Amino acid sequence: MRKITIQADKQLDHIMETWLAHLVLAIPVGPHGIKFDGDLHDGTIVNRRAESVWTVSFRPSPRGSRSRTYSNPAVVARVIIAGQHDEAAVMLVALDADQRLAGQT
Repeated sequence: MRKITIQADKQLDHIMETWLAHLVLAIPVGPHGIKFDGDLHDGTIVNRRAESVWTVSFRPSPRGSRSRTYSNPAVVARVIIAGQHDEAAVMLVALDADQRLAGQT
C-alpha cells in the first residue's frame, strides 16, 4: 500500500477540508476504514459503520476513550485536520442540527 502526505498552504485550507469531507463521504458502510497520520495502533482511523455515522479514533485509544462518532462529513474533516476532538467540531455539529431543525418547521 502506498502512503501519501498532503499539506495545503494556509490560504488553501478550505480546499483541503472540502476534499477531505468528500473522501470521508466516499467511505462505504462496513468494517473497513481509512488510516491517517500513522497506522492502526498509532494514528487516526475513520470508519463508517452505519449510514451517515462516522467514527473517528485517535490511537492509541484505550477502551475507546479517544473515539467519537459524528454525523457530518465536514465535521469529520475538521476533526481529522485538527488532530483532536475539539469544541469547534462540536459547535459545528450543533449548528448543523439547528439548521436541519429550522428547515423542518
